[in-house]
Amino acid sequence: MRDSGDLVRLRLPTEPFSRQLIRLAVFLVASRMNFDLSRLEDLRLAVDEASSYAIAHSPPGSSLEVAIEPGKEYLEIELRSRLADDGERRTAIPESFSRLIMESVVDHMDLQREEDSCRILLKMRCTS
Repeated sequence: MRDSGDLVRLRLPTEPFSRQLIRLAVFLVASRMNFDLSRLEDLRLAVDEASSYAIAHSPPGSSLEVAIEPGKEYLEIELRSRLADDGERRTAIPESFSRLIMESVVDHMDLQREEDSCRILLKMRCTS
């Protein structure tokens, strides 16, 4: 993610209430970019799935970092979190229903897991 000057960054606790704050921030940025209601609903679904995954797989007391960047062609949303030590739970998203939802409602979705962290990138093309 590059910083075009309009980048919005959030650092939130990995608690369910954080999902609402992320949705609100994404909604405000996307509506300013003239996304229509249908595209806003798609974004809400994708952000809900991504933030739910990040929160559910993070250790208690950790934080979730979110970057929301409006661009000329795309809105990019990046979520980063630490992964809990439960290795079995780390493999939950590669073939999951959540991943299918995210891939079907945004133009690009990328999930990268490293040893102790997770990065989810969502990109949606701006409407004219």
